[in-house]
This record gives sequence, C-alpha cells and structure tokens, in this order.
Amino acid sequence: MSVALLGPIAAVVGADVGHTYSTLFLTSFGSPFGIGVLLIYSIPLVLVGLAVAVPYRAGLFNIGGDGQLLMGAFTAMVVGVSLPGLGAIPGGVLILLLAGAAAGAFFGAIAGALRAWRGVSEIVTTIMLNFVALFLVRYFVAGPLRDPGLTFNASPAVDPGLRIAKLAGNAGIPMSALVAILAAAVVAWWAYRTRSGWAHRMLGTAPSFARAKGVRVEVGYFLALVAGGALGGLAGATELVGNQYRIGFGFSPGWGIDAVAIALLARGNPLAVVPIAVFFAFLRNGGGALQSAVGIPGTVVTLLAAVPVLIVAAVTGWRTYRKFRGEGG
Repeated sequence: MSVALLGPIAAVVGADVGHTYSTLFLTSFGSPFGIGVLLIYSIPLVLVGLAVAVPYRAGLFNIGGDGQLLMGAFTAMVVGVSLPGLGAIPGGVLILLLAGAAAGAFFGAIAGALRAWRGVSEIVTTIMLNFVALFLVRYFVAGPLRDPGLTFNASPAVDPGLRIAKLAGNAGIPMSALVAILAAAVVAWWAYRTRSGWAHRMLGTAPSFARAKGVRVEVGYFLALVAGGALGGLAGATELVGNQYRIGFGFSPGWGIDAVAIALLARGNPLAVVPIAVFFAFLRNGGGALQSAVGIPGTVVTLLAAVPVLIVAAVTGWRTYRKFRGEGG
C-alpha cells in the first residue's frame, strides 16, 4: 500500500509515474551495487528490529535500540582498537561481536531489573538510556578516543583483519548479512521450538496464566530486555565491523525508531522482521534517488513507511476496543 501511494504523489508534483517507480526499484535491484546498498541498510534494521521484537513478545516495549546499538558498536571498537592483535587470530571478529552484544545486554539489564523488581516502565528507562549512550559515546569520540588524523570527530577505525568482508569489494554484497540472517533464525527457533520460548510468549499474552504454570514473571521480564539489549548491541557491532569501521556522531540515522515500527508490523514474529526490515531499507535506499532523479523529496518516500504502521495500530486499537466493550458488556 505504501508503494501504491507513491504514484499519486508523483502525479501531484508533476513527475512521470512510470519513471518514478522504475527509479525506485532499479535503485535497489537494478545492479549488484544497488543490492549491496540495500542489504547494508537492511542489516542493522533486522537486528535492531529483533531487539524490539523479543521484548515485545513478552509484552514489553524496548525503545532503547539506538542506545544499545551505540554501546555495542562503541565497545566493539574499543576492544578492536585496544587489541589489534585480534586481527591475526582466526575468528577474532567474533570477539568484537560478542563484546558488542554483551554491552547491549548490560544496558538491557538495567532497564530489565528496574522493570522486573521496581516496576519502572521500560519505555521510560530505555529512552533515558538512549541519551546516556549517545552522550557517553560523543564524549569519547570527540575527546579521549578521537582519531587525531581526522578533521571531524570520530573514533579510530578497527583493524582490517577485524572487518567482515564484502563480496566483490567495497561495492559488493556485505557478508555481515549472514549475522542478521543467523540471528533471525536462532530467535525464531527459540521462540517457536522451545519451552522457554513458549513461556516467554505467555508473558505477553497471559501473564497470570504463565505465573500459574510456574513461570517466574519478573525473571522473564528481566531476561526479555537483556536479550533485546544483546541483539541491539550485536546490531551495532555488526554495523561497525561490516560497514562503517569507526564511530562518528552520525553512526545511527535513527534505526532504533524504525525498529519499533518494524517490530509492531511484524507483531513480534522474528521471521516477519526480516522482510519488513528489508522493505524499510528499500524505501530508505530509493528515497535519495527519487529526490535527485524525479524531484520527489526523499523524506516523502520514507514517510510512506508510516502508512502500514498506522493501519496496524488502528486495527489493533479497534480490536482492543471491541474486546474491552465485550468484556464490559
């Protein structure tokens, strides 16, 4: 539906509708370079989308994806720069990914502990932790950890031996896409094939029933936010070693906000997160091309992603309202 609305918008601004659609699709699918850029945009969205979807299945809202991502990337960068010898060790990049996941999990644990044992809303704490991460990272990359060889504020780059390669060079397919695919597969297996995954889902749909079945609800809430934080940290570390290689002030363009919409559209389904994240990346990738080739502002294309979110929110709200009326009557 979002893409269908692009035609009338193009007609209103006087652009050729056929050229508009061809530009949008060819930008992402018309060349190996376009596909590579699409995947680069998709990888952090998939991982941060999972970071929101896992707590969402337990009835929690993790709005701290950007903070967890930044801390994951920052920690991975510090480990990589401090231990350059890791580049000579086979699989050394895995240490950076695990370090990033651990940093994100720590931030998730703070929000999780406050939610589980103090009743503090995870929405408030995860938003506040976003700012903690943002200003902490900015302090270090503009001060103690700033690369003196740069004319702008950014950290040193990680060693080439600690980077995930791209097929056919820098313009090719990012191999870091395998991290996102594997993460989605593992989360889906856990969610649908394990007893703990079933118990986790019960926290979101019927917490009283879960408690009656012996599920420790407080521990479940805590672990849900820890897992979400770990996936957010993994997103940051993967972006660092697979694409940007260093951290600057604009490391994240707001992936954490997009991730909330992605998880909402996926209804917490980890497998559905993948195509929805790719769709969001498709709109981001095509927005710039439409602005230069057709004259449609790129922000218009990005805003089209809000259409399905509003529809899902409206449908969910209507169903909740009808259920409430039915129970009230």
